[in-house]
Amino acid sequence: MKKTLTFIGCGNMAGAIIDGAEAYSVCLYDKDISKYERFKDKPYITTFSIAEAVEKGDYIFLCVKPQNKDEVLPEIAKCGLEGKMIISIMAGVKISTITKYIGEDAPVVRLMPNTPLMLGKGVTSLTRNDKVTDKRFSDICRLFSEIGEVMIVSEDKIDAVTAASGSAPAYVYLFIKSIADEARAQGLDTKNLDAIIARMVIGSCHMVLESGKTPDELIKMVCSPNGTTERAMKVFEEEKFSEIIAKAMQKCAERSKELSEE
Repeated sequence: MKKTLTFIGCGNMAGAIIDGAEAYSVCLYDKDISKYERFKDKPYITTFSIAEAVEKGDYIFLCVKPQNKDEVLPEIAKCGLEGKMIISIMAGVKISTITKYIGEDAPVVRLMPNTPLMLGKGVTSLTRNDKVTDKRFSDICRLFSEIGEVMIVSEDKIDAVTAASGSAPAYVYLFIKSIADEARAQGLDTKNLDAIIARMVIGSCHMVLESGKTPDELIKMVCSPNGTTERAMKVFEEEKFSEIIAKAMQKCAERSKELSEE
């Protein structure tokens, strides 16, 4: 018999996970019932209370915003949770915070996905408490490996994961935008310029993944002595590009830690 995944909150990230959950039955709850519209052609169970949704599920996904935890977790705590596992994508909400509401014996997995998950190309970091069995954790890891890469970490590394993976797509989007903006400023107003720059980034990423070379080796391959790329790279060095990235990641990790303490 198929296990049932219950989703408390049916936004974009929940939708990405649901799209990869073909091996499971799916139950939905969202206080905004218009969110069910995107799933109208699917054989999913829709519910109209947290209690009903939790009752039907084996794995309970918490896909609400972290500021809604004080509303949602007490409702879940009222439900019968025996045999069920909680899986949270609430950014900055520690496992200990969740179990404080729903009981110290509750098995909880905490996830940090990123937005490319919506295309089946994401990276999801997972951590768990000691109440989660190896088999159940393996089941969840397998689900996320179907829609991207999986990284298993200890919970004390989640802030670093947020900076390096969870928030990092935004850094890449800014890089693409900056290249495209300057290309236009130099008169290159080619149709689909954003897409062309994105393709350049995709190709460069494949070089990292498939060439067997390190990023430093790949940089050296492009930089001919006294050539155009070397001139550009000197500007990055002078303007401390790497230090800017490091500082941004440090601030991101700091904010992730602050959220976990609020």
